[in-house]
Amino acid sequence: MTETRKLQCKCGETQWKVEFTPRPTHLACYCSDCQAYVNHLGQGDGYLNAAGGTELLQTVPSALRFIRGAENLRLLRLTSKGLFRWYSGCCNTPVANTLKSPGFPFVGLVLPSGAEGFGPLEAEVMTKSAKVPVKEHGFNATGFGILRRGLMAKLTGRGRSPFFDDAGKPIVAPMIVSEGR
Repeated sequence: MTETRKLQCKCGETQWKVEFTPRPTHLACYCSDCQAYVNHLGQGDGYLNAAGGTELLQTVPSALRFIRGAENLRLLRLTSKGLFRWYSGCCNTPVANTLKSPGFPFVGLVLPSGAEGFGPLEAEVMTKSAKVPVKEHGFNATGFGILRRGLMAKLTGRGRSPFFDDAGKPIVAPMIVSEGR
């Protein structure tokens, strides 16, 4: 039986679950973009740890299933070239980060700070933007995990993403924060 975890937005209108096959990577990212993303949504208190890190669960998009409220998904980009940052528009809850196309299967699910049931942090990356000194570790293993999972998903046909339609277009148009549109 595949291990799964259920997540939901703050108001409960959007719910999703993630399978732990393939095994995901649990990490904290301290980059200024992850901080800007959750702060833009007004969710810094619940989604940034004391040092400014955002907990992520990196896996393949096909490991994610929306149980309800997928119609609430919204998309923002901090810049016109930035990552796709998905959130639940009903209450501005961060959901996930993806690349701008489904060509390489990758998703970083955004977890509430200190969320239980996802195992220990395996990596802390991009620590130069941390609010207090944090020792970076696991960056190379994290990158290798992304490549390994993505390539296996492509080879086994598990590359489908709930964030993109069959033509490879995002299911909603992105708002670009730096351009205010």
